[in-house]
Amino acid sequence: MAKIKVLHVVRPAAGGMKNHIIDLVNRTDKSRFDVTVACPPNSQLWETLYNMNVKVIPIPLVGELSPAKDYAATSILIRHLHNTRTSIMHAHSSKGALVGRVAAAIARTPVVIFTAHNSIFYEEWPEWKKRLFASVERFLARFTDRIITVSDALKQELIEREGLQGKHITTIYNGIDVSRFETKNDLMTIRKSMDIPELGPVIGTIARLASQKGLSYFLKAASLLKDYQVNFLIVGDGPLMEALQKEAVDLGIQNRVTFAGRREDIPEIMSIIDIFVLPSITEGLPLTILEAMAAGKPVVATQVGGIPEAIVQGKTGLMVPPKDPEALAVSLAGLLGERERIVRMGLAGHKLVKEKFTVETMVERTQNLYGQLLEKKISGSK
Repeated sequence: MAKIKVLHVVRPAAGGMKNHIIDLVNRTDKSRFDVTVACPPNSQLWETLYNMNVKVIPIPLVGELSPAKDYAATSILIRHLHNTRTSIMHAHSSKGALVGRVAAAIARTPVVIFTAHNSIFYEEWPEWKKRLFASVERFLARFTDRIITVSDALKQELIEREGLQGKHITTIYNGIDVSRFETKNDLMTIRKSMDIPELGPVIGTIARLASQKGLSYFLKAASLLKDYQVNFLIVGDGPLMEALQKEAVDLGIQNRVTFAGRREDIPEIMSIIDIFVLPSITEGLPLTILEAMAAGKPVVATQVGGIPEAIVQGKTGLMVPPKDPEALAVSLAGLLGERERIVRMGLAGHKLVKEKFTVETMVERTQNLYGQLLEKKISGSK
């Protein structure tokens, strides 16, 4: 039996989206599906997929609107979809979905899927651009067999703010490989390698250093905990690196905060964190809080997007309002004084992730959706 050909279309991706695609592609059943990824060359995602021997095709896709590059990317995709007779085009993010769905419509690709990882209404765009993209989304939804959202909150957002129909949207939670976070590590060696003092717990976050992650509020909360013997850790890279480092100096906590930059050894990093923080202003369903829970760490995060679907308040972690460093500091201070509670929350979080947020479940549900939509198209064409 011939394999079902699937093409993933992705804009420049880092962080959670990159890891989501890598896990999905890597674990897709190769006996049933023939997978190719179209993404920008010379990117983190391209290099990782290439080293995994995944078939990749280069497209000049950028995050911003670029008529010339978008036209070139669409033309490449049309040729590939048509020449290979691809059965399923699966796009990720609004930009990937824009060029991917136009190409799939022209190439008459049987099944078209779009995974929304976050809402366009929280992008740093002018209001006219958000309204334009929402209008485009409603139009392209006519040529989309299913939209996947990574949380129910994001699904509701698309229904209410973009005017999309709920019956065409399916929630498939992000999933992680829990086993990667269950290994034992030499904690002191890892701390020393990052110049983190031996004494004092570590309160840390792993995120792209961009405004939607709310890391300025994390630093402000850290400054309110100056009287505690605590070490703060920020792992990640992004456009706000210099600004956040300067803010740490301005707040007088530069000697308490370690900026580790981009790291690939996330399970090892997670092992030295005592409390994980995610102060985001907007989220779909962040992989990092799932990874923290898999590592047995309590999570203190903002109550936005799909985060309340992963954190059970008071049991696996604590949620605070976004943009509220005082509330964040109070929650962290409360946990620091209760070591048994930290351990108890960590164990409960680990159990929840294994039950609800595994990569195996995510991939299985996605593959089942592929089969259902393709079967529907085949039977409907008879």
